[in-house]
Amino acid sequence: MTSKIRVLHIIDSLSVGGAERLLVALTGRIDQQAFETYVCCLGVIDGNVLASDLAGLSAPPYVVNSRRLYNPRLITEIARYITTHNIDVVHTQLTHADIAGRVAARLAKRPVISTLQNEPRDYERQRIDRRWLERYTARYLTTRLVGVSQRIRDMFVQEWRIPADRVCTIYNAVPMEDYLAIPETSALASPDGPMITNIGRLTEQKAQHIFLSAARMVLDRRPDARFMIVGRGHLEQPLREQAQRLGIADRVTFTGVRRDIPNVLAESDVFVLSSFWEGLPLTAVEAMAAARPVVLTDVGGNRELVESGKNGLIVPPGDVPALATALLSLLDDRERRLAMGRAARARVQHDFNIDTIVDQYESLYRALVRQHSVVAANA
Repeated sequence: MTSKIRVLHIIDSLSVGGAERLLVALTGRIDQQAFETYVCCLGVIDGNVLASDLAGLSAPPYVVNSRRLYNPRLITEIARYITTHNIDVVHTQLTHADIAGRVAARLAKRPVISTLQNEPRDYERQRIDRRWLERYTARYLTTRLVGVSQRIRDMFVQEWRIPADRVCTIYNAVPMEDYLAIPETSALASPDGPMITNIGRLTEQKAQHIFLSAARMVLDRRPDARFMIVGRGHLEQPLREQAQRLGIADRVTFTGVRRDIPNVLAESDVFVLSSFWEGLPLTAVEAMAAARPVVLTDVGGNRELVESGKNGLIVPPGDVPALATALLSLLDDRERRLAMGRAARARVQHDFNIDTIVDQYESLYRALVRQHSVVAANA
């Protein structure tokens, strides 16, 4: 009987975020007859709330609880965990986990995969030492890199000079059952006016200040419109103050983190991401699966997700009038809004289905184990 392949996922924490939710989906859907799955996180953020969603693990999540990158204990503990549990493949996501996991995997002589969740510019915003370590370990210590869209993959090949044959594309995806169950028209009959929703961390990347400025322009034409911002972050207070200055605070709801995103989308008519950069946003995939038309900025892999004018709209990042115009075009045309939502659902059901993505990662794990075995045998 062939032994199972043991995969260790390493991530910064198990807080709510795109990379963390992808990890939860992978561990929940992977073939447990062929794989044993382990999870290591470097620290605790917001209580690591997603830990309770992990299913099918071969051991409880291992928390190193060291957010300091320059801590020798961090590397040695991860390397020891890899060898103790006889891990076959290490899979990392997010900067600290990437760097620590790649070094530990090299010490333990195991192949390592890293999923690149964002554009290179996201890494360029970090401290110079972490930027250098991320690039160096990506280029020289990582067996295979995975871009979450073709555009992201190409960016890293060109800008970081990663050999093209070491970087592949596997789209981000989500389990869709709860979103496909949402009726297409559930939010449209609300007597309180149409709801436009933004979901994401309240950070510079997500650019909710652009969303609020566009909301002001929309309300000049559609005073019945409502806006919901779902998430938490260090910009929450400045965004609340902006809404007050714009005179729209009574039309904007800040909900904080919500764990019931299907309910959020069921209450929504249009979904918006005003981001300055992205990888391939899971929240947009969820909104499309819920048959909600999406308005996204032209960053990251968004054009691979949305064909503008057919199953969503694409606008330039930072362009407030363009975003407001796109939103108004959907609010003013109910039939177009519904048709675009239906087309969005059809788009993601096949190409962004979590089972398809899990199959691709399983194939990658198997290929790396075979490659590692050949190398070890010839060493």
